[in-house]
Amino acid sequence: MSYKNKKRKKIRTSKIRRSFACLVCRAYFTWVFFLKKFFKKFSKKIEKFFEIKNKRKEEKMFNIEKVIVVLKKYDKMFNNPDIINIEKNITNELQKVGFLRLCVFVCPKFNPRALFSSSPENYMPIEVNRSGLFEPRVAKILSLKKDLMKVGLPTEINLIIGDNDAEEYIFPFIKSFSFNKSLYKERQLQYKRAFEEMYEDLFGGKERCFIWSFADLDVFSDKINPEISEEALKKEIKFFERLFSSEGPYEDTLKFSKEELIEMVSLKYKLYGAQGKFLEELGGILLQTEGPGVWLERTEMLKCTGAFSIPVIYPWIRAEER
Repeated sequence: MSYKNKKRKKIRTSKIRRSFACLVCRAYFTWVFFLKKFFKKFSKKIEKFFEIKNKRKEEKMFNIEKVIVVLKKYDKMFNNPDIINIEKNITNELQKVGFLRLCVFVCPKFNPRALFSSSPENYMPIEVNRSGLFEPRVAKILSLKKDLMKVGLPTEINLIIGDNDAEEYIFPFIKSFSFNKSLYKERQLQYKRAFEEMYEDLFGGKERCFIWSFADLDVFSDKINPEISEEALKKEIKFFERLFSSEGPYEDTLKFSKEELIEMVSLKYKLYGAQGKFLEELGGILLQTEGPGVWLERTEMLKCTGAFSIPVIYPWIRAEER
């Protein structure tokens, strides 16, 4: 074969090889494209399948009767009047948000002695004191959450810091008293951040635990005059008299007239009324942290300016916090 013919044959062979390679590449990319499309569609079906399966499993696990049994087990109030409303409340919550909010009030450990110092703002702590009332309650909150999950009820913990009571109904009655409001506000925010750092992860992280501050939310005394019975007024005046006595945390350092105490009670009711409206908006159920002597009184205070509030259970007795 001549050199010219060999060269022509070589060129023809190269062209055939290139054409074949192009066909192979085109077939490969076409196959990859359809394969990706198939797996994308198939993976969505798989995800949907497991989503439906898990949802059915959760629905199958959820049992309202068992939920009520769990809540009654933790509720220390005999014949709690709110139990009849709890089932309806839980059903509504599940339809609206898909879980039940458990709300708990938190009271910081204030420093009354600071009120008579050159830095009265230090009345508001900036660090969380583990010897306070909240720490012993942690175990029971976690236990309740776990038991509710076992019967198929997902929960969200809402810890609400009551950090502005003194501003609303004590400071206004202290004679010749002044403090730096912006510095005090900053201390309230510092306390909230410290509380988040200490407890947020423990209760499920940012997705399952929310920490609120009434001061940060600007939840102040309601403008509506509260409904206070004569009996409730007398009981609350006695509470304040003990609070400011030598036996109370203020150690007999503050003196108020009977008229001032009556006005103080009214402002406290207004503040609780505003807090009740916040709870009504938040939803869920409240785990009441007050002592048995004032269980129903404190719960009724949350409704004193018109809020329907939310159902309440009473898991703690001060003598046996756990």
